[in-house]
Amino acid sequence: MTRRTNVVIVGGGVVGLSTAMQLSTDDRYQVTVLEADHVGAGSSSRSVGIVETQYVQPFDIEVRAYGHRFISRIAENSDLQLHRNGYLRLADSAASLGEFEESVARQRQFGITGARVLDTEAVRALVPFIAMDDRAGGLLGADDFYLDGYLYANLMASHARSNGAKLIQRARLVECRWTTSGAELSTSNGAFSADLVVNAAGAWAGRVGEILHAPVELRPELHHAVTVFSRTAIAGTVPSIMDYVPGHGGEGIYLRPEGSNSFFAGLHSEVSSGTRVDPDQVSLNAAGPEFVDALAEAFLTRFPGIDDAELGHGWSGLFPMTYDSSPVVGPHPTNDAVICALGSGGNGIQLSPAIGRTVVEYLRGEAPTMAGPASPWDPKRISAIDHIDTKPEGALR
Repeated sequence: MTRRTNVVIVGGGVVGLSTAMQLSTDDRYQVTVLEADHVGAGSSSRSVGIVETQYVQPFDIEVRAYGHRFISRIAENSDLQLHRNGYLRLADSAASLGEFEESVARQRQFGITGARVLDTEAVRALVPFIAMDDRAGGLLGADDFYLDGYLYANLMASHARSNGAKLIQRARLVECRWTTSGAELSTSNGAFSADLVVNAAGAWAGRVGEILHAPVELRPELHHAVTVFSRTAIAGTVPSIMDYVPGHGGEGIYLRPEGSNSFFAGLHSEVSSGTRVDPDQVSLNAAGPEFVDALAEAFLTRFPGIDDAELGHGWSGLFPMTYDSSPVVGPHPTNDAVICALGSGGNGIQLSPAIGRTVVEYLRGEAPTMAGPASPWDPKRISAIDHIDTKPEGALR
């Protein structure tokens, strides 16, 4: 009997579980997931769960279109509910509106047919409580949706287990020793051997990289959201709204319906703020007063029609940001027995299928179909960072 390749995935969030689910269908691999807490315990369960393809650059659209299809397929025969309310990205200028026209054409190339550009009057008709005097229109993805990140993580975990993968919870990685046979991993819940290790540890991926002797520059950042209540705004009739154009810097308010008369709201950016936090030393159970004040001001500016809005409970999540705000996916530059699957920022849920597929393709020795060498996710770009170490003695290949 041919010996199976032993792959250990560090991290039981949506990225690690997407990788486990996709890899575990291949009988050549024995897959083990090590999770420091419990499945989906990190930012996966704290995400607002939006899945959309309303981007401008072809690569950004392609990887999200794959995620859109992947999640739709696995939800078909499960209890995972996809709320297909649509997603509206506002244009901050006429130039942005032109980019949105290009996006619609590009999305069609990747099988997304529900996107269209709206002028300001069409946006107001769709969202009666929005202010559009300083906006040029919007890009609507009518087929976009949101989901419960915790349920999505657990659904993938269930599929991976059904395929033979092992999920070990309460197993925080504490040490790695490389030998000529592979990696010997010590955790808070036992010891494990691996031929190959996938670093999918989310906000803890920088720390895990150091333990694996495969360091990466990762900046965990704290981001917040709050619940907004209204007695008059009918949340269930509007799309999720994002007042932020990718690549334009800064941050913008987003609003996602939650039930019939409430929303989730936050401030989003895809550019690193440069503010790093210790993921073990921050509270995730509340939103700070400075954030609440900034959100309240942005809310009143963009959604003045909800004049009875009340801010409710707030919470926080961790964005695992890289130095250039793009994920790192593939073999580590100095130790290719470690496969990086990290740095998804605030896009972990919608990017997790494409990240998982790319990792699987690298493991199989296949040319990645979406995010291979020279792509924005190529790990080789991190080799210039000063603290990257040399491959440890005894590491594979």
